[in-house]
Amino acid sequence: MIDPGFLMDSSSPRSIYTPQPSLYGCGYMGYSTVDVDVRDSIGWIYMNRPEKYNAMNKTMLRELISAVDDLEGNPNAKVLVLSGRGKAFSAGIDLSELASAKDPDEAGRLLQSLASLFRRLLNVEKPLIVAVNGDAFGGGAELLWVGDAVVIAEGARISWAEARWGLLPPALSTIGLLALGPVRASYLAMTSTIISAREALEIGLASHVTPPEKLGETVASIARAFIENSPQALRAIKRIKRSIVMTYMLELGISELERLSRTISALNAARAFVEKRRPSYEW
Repeated sequence: MIDPGFLMDSSSPRSIYTPQPSLYGCGYMGYSTVDVDVRDSIGWIYMNRPEKYNAMNKTMLRELISAVDDLEGNPNAKVLVLSGRGKAFSAGIDLSELASAKDPDEAGRLLQSLASLFRRLLNVEKPLIVAVNGDAFGGGAELLWVGDAVVIAEGARISWAEARWGLLPPALSTIGLLALGPVRASYLAMTSTIISAREALEIGLASHVTPPEKLGETVASIARAFIENSPQALRAIKRIKRSIVMTYMLELGISELERLSRTISALNAARAFVEKRRPSYEW
């Protein structure tokens, strides 16, 4: 089996799609880890730590929430898109930041920030497209669950690698059981298996798979399809979706993730990541 941990060490993910440069450029609205662009009625939010494969640290998590807030209030952005700069969509939570936590509570706060982003994205009133430009691992793969449409570039790889690092994927471990079936969801969560973009489409985690060079074009087409419909109707559909997805099940997954993040096992695994070695566990 291919080890998905390679994405979070010295090896490089495949270069899949290079998005258009932002009209505003890096640092728009004071962001240092997020790039925001509004064009053709679409508000693009790019995770912008390409040298870290868009691993989400506290700063990025905070800025992503702020960018969503900004674009929700921007009448020129009728549809929102979440994507990544560089070779990867996102390698998930920044394990080096977890490894540097001074105590279990600080580690727990990092995962609480990830949970806050997840809740905020699920509460977006406007249509939200997740445009997976490259590999999505761990928390990056979890972000697929928040989209009203998910477009994945051919060649991108998806894996919930949290268990490799002493953690768990809160959405896959809960609502994933209902969406994918208990066997498939638990297998993906418990083995860190890599699936392809086509496999993600086949099991219902993606709405579209497209050649990398046509990712932007495909997103624009989906956005137009959303805009042709009643915004009141779309908001009502999203309210129903939230009432089903944002239940005690998802909160149970989040609370278990936060609990695990405070354990010695998870902290030791994060340190193993920093030291570029496999974590070891006692059974």
